[in-house]
Amino acid sequence: MSAVDPKNAIPPAGRAAHAPAAPAFAGRRPCPLCGATASEALPFRYAFRDRFLHGIRCRGCRLVFIDPQPTAEEIADMYSEAYFTSCSDTCGAHGTRAYMEAAAAEREERARSARDLDRRMRRFQPQRGRLLEIGCGPGFFLRELEEFGWRPTGLEISSYAADFARREHGLVVHNTAIEAAVIEPESFEAIVMGDVLEHLADPLAALHRVRGWLVPGGVALIAVPATLNLVSARLGLLVYRLLGREKTLRIPPYHLFEYTPPTLRRMLVAAGFEVSHLRQATVPLRKMGLRGRAVENAGKVALQLLAATTARLFNRGGDRLLAMARKPGGVPATHMHPRRPKPSELKE
Repeated sequence: MSAVDPKNAIPPAGRAAHAPAAPAFAGRRPCPLCGATASEALPFRYAFRDRFLHGIRCRGCRLVFIDPQPTAEEIADMYSEAYFTSCSDTCGAHGTRAYMEAAAAEREERARSARDLDRRMRRFQPQRGRLLEIGCGPGFFLRELEEFGWRPTGLEISSYAADFARREHGLVVHNTAIEAAVIEPESFEAIVMGDVLEHLADPLAALHRVRGWLVPGGVALIAVPATLNLVSARLGLLVYRLLGREKTLRIPPYHLFEYTPPTLRRMLVAAGFEVSHLRQATVPLRKMGLRGRAVENAGKVALQLLAATTARLFNRGGDRLLAMARKPGGVPATHMHPRRPKPSELKE
């Protein structure tokens, strides 16, 4: 690892999580989407290993990302077995319980989501064909899609999860990252990326590769969290900024990017996709990670109910984005009539 910039070094233990803001941090790298060099620091940062990773927003396209990023080795280490088997403030997938525990308990919900997703994909690909799930984890969702007749393949960076998918479900899973995967062009009719894009160090380059793996007219179904699209999140950042304070997150920086509807659409278009639709939804209350004080949690629940209403009625203010994007070619997009997706259609 390269030497840590003294300005980003974490101070001695004991400093409060909501410490006074450090001097404004100007992003040192161009925007990964539009290439602009002008950026602004947002009032949040991750305390990770021996340094701070700052929230940065591009002044050109408004994409939010963290800078500096973890190294490739650190990213791989974050998705060890503990990511799937733990649930704490410092380790594990976001949620109220460990990934593997939730997967075991949500069989019916997962089957229903797979059925809805299958129906939607067949509006674009009437004949079920070859399907790749990127970030397939232990393979539970991919196995459900296989039940509907898709010919599944998985791509997973975690060796623990890839081994589980092969051993327990008999799936073909490549244990590698997108940039290192050896896959022939035009190998799949459909590709699913549920809660993956925000974890990637170079999402635009990854999407270019993904488009190349699709047949002409093939469809990519992409779901990402959109926390900063929430009114509550925007209000929180405004309060921190007005108070001259900065929120320090002491969890691993799983999310290297934060998307909003405009930045996700722009990312997909920049990668050469045609965006057929982009819908907003919200995380169900039962899956919210409420770890704050009672008053804070009550406020989050109230604002989440408001977000669910505005997302459903006006396609605004949701914290989940569901996109369907086509690779140009094949059947013209005007011949397709995709229905409105449900919030549960892609895995959390």
